[in-house]
Amino acid sequence: MKTIGLCICLILLSSQSMAFSVYGDQLDREELKDDDLDGVINVRDACPNTPRNAAIDNIGCHEESTKLLSVELNILFDSGRHEVKPQYYKEVKKLADFLNDNPGSTAVIEGHTDNIGSSDSNELLSQRRASAIVDVLISSFNIDENILRGIGYGESKPIASNDNGIGRAQNRRVVAEVFAQSTAKIERWDIYSVDR
Repeated sequence: MKTIGLCICLILLSSQSMAFSVYGDQLDREELKDDDLDGVINVRDACPNTPRNAAIDNIGCHEESTKLLSVELNILFDSGRHEVKPQYYKEVKKLADFLNDNPGSTAVIEGHTDNIGSSDSNELLSQRRASAIVDVLISSFNIDENILRGIGYGESKPIASNDNGIGRAQNRRVVAEVFAQSTAKIERWDIYSVDR
């Protein structure tokens, strides 16, 4: 009797444990292949052409990351002024070239002042300095205005002492924070990685 009961239980368990494809019966052999050899079958692979040995996620894509680059523009301003002198256009061009060479990147232009004058007037002046650089990028170098933003920080972030003329001149500056989009080229490690 115990043997018959055990056989019935085994038959019931085996019929319940039959596995069905999560993709149904519609898959063909091509969809079960891994054409780019990244370890993810074609039917699940959202990025079908990943480079060989790239580190990937569960859907076969490698990470995209945004890198922040801080670019100190060598552009100084006269005290109380926000006009960009023509001698500094080559500095602005370096930033424009970088933005053109890296599609998908954006830039925040930060304006700064020394501590001469009121805090409110310095904040307004620093905004005008940042906006002046943005205007040069747009009008002289055809950079898309939608990827640029100017922010004025006034006298709140000095890089030198405001106790002398040299330090104050260094504080009257513009910095570009560039956010560049890039795809991580990280390779997976395996037991043969050292030999490659």
